[in-house]
Amino acid sequence: MSLFATLAALAWEHARPSRPPQPLQQARRWHGWLLEYLNAGGEQHGVLAWTLGVGLPALAVLLLQGRLEGGWEALGWAAEVAVLYFCLGFRPGMGRAAAIAGALMRREIAEAQQRLHEWRPGLRAGADVSSLARQTVEELLRLAMGRLFGVLFWFFLLGAAGAVLYLLTREACSRWHGEAAFGAFSARVQVWLDWLPARMLAFSFAIVGNFQDAMDSWRSQARAWGDEAEGAVLAAGAGALGLRLGGRIHLADGDLARPDLGLDEAAGAEAVSAAEALIWRALLLWLAALALLWLGGL
Repeated sequence: MSLFATLAALAWEHARPSRPPQPLQQARRWHGWLLEYLNAGGEQHGVLAWTLGVGLPALAVLLLQGRLEGGWEALGWAAEVAVLYFCLGFRPGMGRAAAIAGALMRREIAEAQQRLHEWRPGLRAGADVSSLARQTVEELLRLAMGRLFGVLFWFFLLGAAGAVLYLLTREACSRWHGEAAFGAFSARVQVWLDWLPARMLAFSFAIVGNFQDAMDSWRSQARAWGDEAEGAVLAAGAGALGLRLGGRIHLADGDLARPDLGLDEAAGAEAVSAAEALIWRALLLWLAALALLWLGGL
């Protein structure tokens, strides 16, 4: 059933990439309330907050799903599709990336910077085409991991509750970032949840892209990025595309030095569409593998 629910949710997102924001907004408000009223400076308070803000909603989805599937199978399937649809969120970002690429092709640097800032408000946008193209590709690959492949992996493994668990853990980490003790547990959980799907995605990029360059970049560069799961995705993606990500970003007020990822070829505006194509090929690979597992279970 997960195969058909996945296809239905992906088709729904393709047709309606903009979804009602209320569910995610409510989750963020809940995480903010937990931060305000439970943060007493200890890591145990963060464990309690994660349990209430992530574990409890995931458990509620699991119980509801089991109840629906026990009596109303069609309704249970529809609920599964709806939950996955609201947990996914890659298509809107792809539209934003395409708009940035269009501005870069027209050499309209200020417009590209503005669109990147609207997409990622905390990001310091580059001041030239190559820097902006690299940043856009990096954000696209991050989004593919966080709002597409990571969600799908845990949905395949644990059903709708797995998708909720993964997404809300990422949201909690984002909301509680900077709270060293309070956010420590949720950060560790995110590392655990990202470990396998990030490496599976990196290997998928190698299969559907330049295999040798992707694997070499992954092995030699991922750890230098700091976040090894994210580094694996970005390094393998850069190698699979045959270009350079990371590296020195030219800003309006100076340069920002970062570890090099991938090869030596500079990224241009066309790199954004190449990254989109790489992500879609990897998604088709995952769906083909899921279809084979489903056929094997018949």
